[in-house]
Amino acid sequence: MDKLGSMDDMRSGQWYLPDSEEAQEQHRITWALTREFNALGNTDPERAQELLGAMFSPQSAVPEVLGPLHLEFGVNTTFGEGCFVNFNCVILDIAEITIGAGSMFGPACQLITVGHPVDDAAKRAEGWERAQPITIGKNCWFGAGAMVMPGVTIGDNCVIAAGAVVTKDVPAGSLVAGVPARVKREIS
Repeated sequence: MDKLGSMDDMRSGQWYLPDSEEAQEQHRITWALTREFNALGNTDPERAQELLGAMFSPQSAVPEVLGPLHLEFGVNTTFGEGCFVNFNCVILDIAEITIGAGSMFGPACQLITVGHPVDDAAKRAEGWERAQPITIGKNCWFGAGAMVMPGVTIGDNCVIAAGAVVTKDVPAGSLVAGVPARVKREIS
């Protein structure tokens, strides 16, 4: 594994060490904005919208978010119009995360684009990572504590049950539940 670490390297799907100055600077920016957003305590909607607009991708609509929010980079996450994110959600957006219009997240949901070497304890201990994008369709609902893992695509109009851990792609119009999540039925 070569030592990579720029933001482009991190989004490329290759293994990298996350210690570049570029990544550290983006962390400083995002975490300062997130700290200010969370300190509002959901009491100043206008300022919250300004901060959220600065946190996410320039192409992103501004979702409605109830803090606290836990956000890694922000600039790699794009929301469609009319999205909602409830308390204590975690977004580790090393790779790109794209969320379709009208999608909603219950409390404590997690979108995780990064993983570590499973079969190489030495590389894992050194901190090697690999990020893969997450794509979520329109009008999806995520129950409390649902997690989406790296590289997953979820189709439009899906319901992800509370506590589900989504490790594989989900076809449009599906209800999924469990650990790992499996399609339980189609949604009519």
